[in-house]
Amino acid sequence: MSGSAASSAEKTFGTSGTLTLADSSLSFLEEGERCTGLDGYSDIQRGAQVNVTGADGTLVATGELEGGKKTALGCEFPFTIEGIPQGSKFYTVEVSHRGGLTQTEDERRSGGLTFTLVR
Repeated sequence: MSGSAASSAEKTFGTSGTLTLADSSLSFLEEGERCTGLDGYSDIQRGAQVNVTGADGTLVATGELEGGKKTALGCEFPFTIEGIPQGSKFYTVEVSHRGGLTQTEDERRSGGLTFTLVR
């Protein structure tokens, strides 16, 4: 890896998490089956944008939801975001237009961000 590529990689980090759509109308599905949001939650599906903003409100990185799978709680969508620049006091992660969760850089580096939407 070249010096500039190594330097660039050191200045960013990645994070991961899940969004669970708690939806009793999905009870007809077996655990592990593919699922997606319905009706007013149709934006919750594979490819839905996940945005990361810094403390100043600037968009700093994006990712997307992976395909949903039925769990005991509803429909669970994992996501991973790479290339988040270091150094912001805090970061807000938002899925689609559903409101964000705010955490520090250390909390974001640890991953495991969990969103739950109740239908």
